Amino acid sequence: MTPVLLFLIAALLPWTVHLAPPRQRPLALVMMVAVLMLFGIFVKNPLTALEFWGGIVAGVVTIVAYGMFGTGGRRTR
Repeated sequence: MTPVLLFLIAALLPWTVHLAPPRQRPLALVMMVAVLMLFGIFVKNPLTALEFWGGIVAGVVTIVAYGMFGTGGRRTR
């Protein structure tokens, strides 16, 4: 269960910062780092886990794909 939870946290980290309003993005980043620190304190170090890096890559790839192919891409009126 721990690897799945770590993967989900890491995959949602880029989305949380991306979907926050522009003035709230630094706060969103700080809060996600706090979540990772709490995970590291109580469970295990997330920076050494392959699931963490896989989740980060998956989150960034989904944001880029959504921007290119989703509704955020080229729109015609």
